[in-house]
Amino acid sequence: MGLNKQSVAVILLVACSIARTVLHFQTFSNLSLQQVRSTAYSPEVDKRQIRDDTSLFRSGQRFRPKNSGESAATGKCAINLFGLPRAFQSLVLPSLVQSVIRPNALHNCDYFVHYYYLTYEKEGRANSGGRLDPDEILLLKQAVHNVSPNSIVEFRYDQEQAFWDQYQPLIDRIRTVNDTDGHYLYFPWRDKSYLYTLTTDNIVKMWHSIQSAWELMTEHETMKSRRYDRVAMLRSDVVYMTPIDLFQANRQPLRDGAKVAVVPAFGRYPVSDRMIIGPRDAVEIWAAQRFDRLETHVQFVHDKHPGWGMHSERFVKWTIFPAIRETNTTIVEDDFMCFFRARADDTVMIKDCEGNRYQNAAPSIVKNLGKDKIEVLESILGRKCRDRTVALSSSLLQCPAQEAG
Repeated sequence: MGLNKQSVAVILLVACSIARTVLHFQTFSNLSLQQVRSTAYSPEVDKRQIRDDTSLFRSGQRFRPKNSGESAATGKCAINLFGLPRAFQSLVLPSLVQSVIRPNALHNCDYFVHYYYLTYEKEGRANSGGRLDPDEILLLKQAVHNVSPNSIVEFRYDQEQAFWDQYQPLIDRIRTVNDTDGHYLYFPWRDKSYLYTLTTDNIVKMWHSIQSAWELMTEHETMKSRRYDRVAMLRSDVVYMTPIDLFQANRQPLRDGAKVAVVPAFGRYPVSDRMIIGPRDAVEIWAAQRFDRLETHVQFVHDKHPGWGMHSERFVKWTIFPAIRETNTTIVEDDFMCFFRARADDTVMIKDCEGNRYQNAAPSIVKNLGKDKIEVLESILGRKCRDRTVALSSSLLQCPAQEAG
C-alpha cells in the first residue's frame, strides 16, 4: 500500500525527533563533571549549607485500571529525589536516564533534589562505605534537559553538621527514652538487624531528606502559583531496572483523576518504604508528615505492638498508609517495578527484587524482568560487571566504571 504525502511527513517528523534524542544523549555522555559543575551549579545552591538553610497487599490481588482503553491520565508532575548519592555518575544516572527521565519526558515532569554533601560514607548496616563525590548528582540537570528541555531541575543539600544542629535533640530522645517496661520506646529492639544507634539515626536522615525534597517542590509551587497533580518520591542511590511512568500502574495507563498511589512489590518488611508515586495530597503524607506523626505512632506501637518503635517499614504500614487511604487513595503494588540499591564502592545489590521465605517480594517481578537480571543491569550501565561476592545477606555485584590500570 503506498503512503500519501501526509503519512510521509509524519514519519519524517518522528525520525527527526528520535535522532534529536539520540544526539542529546551522546552529548550528555561526553560531558565532563567539571563542565556540568560550571553550568548546572547555580550560585544560590552553592551558598546553601542547609535548606534555609495494607489492605491491597494480600496475595493474588492486583490493580488493573478499569477500561484500559480510555485515554491516559495527564497533569503536572514532579519527580523528587532524596538521599545520599552513592556512585551516582557510574551506576545511578544511566538508569535514571533510561528508566525515569525518558519515560516521563512526554509528561514534562519537573525534578527537585535533596542530597547530603558528604565526601565519605562510613560502613553501615547494609554497605561497606567508601568515597563519595556529591557533586556528581548535578549531572542530573543536563541529563534531564537533553530529553526534556523545558523541565525544571532544582537542587538543595545539607552538610553533616547542619543536620546534627537541627536534629540532635530529637535523636537524643530517640536514643535514650524508655517505655514503662524499661525497653527503648523509639528504637525497634525487636528487629535484630537494627544497629543501635546507627539505624535510627539514618532513618531520621532519610526522613529529613524526603521532607526537604518535598519542601523544595512546594516552594516552586508557591512561586509559580500552581500545584503539581502527581508526584514521585524516588531514591538517588539505586539502579532503576525497569521503566517508571508516573501515569501508569502495572504498566497500564491511569485514567484522569484516578486516586492511585503506586509502591514497589519488593522490600516488604512488611511493606516497602523505598518510594511512592501518587496524587499530591497522598504523597504529601508520605513525604512531609513523618515527623509530625512520630509521637502518635510510637505510642500506638507501645500499646499494640511493643518493641517495634519507629521501625521504618512498620511506620509506613501502621501510620502512613492508613492516613493515605483516608484521602480516598488506593495503594497498589507494582508487579513490574524493580530497582537495586547502589553502594559507594560501585557494587549493586542484585537480590533486592527477589523474595525469600518471608515473601518479601512478588515472584512476578523477577519473571517480568525477562532475561537474566545481570544482562539487564549491564545493558543499562553500558558495560560489563565483574565478579560477584556474597556479604551482608545480599549478593553484591561489582560494576566499577573503570578497571584499575
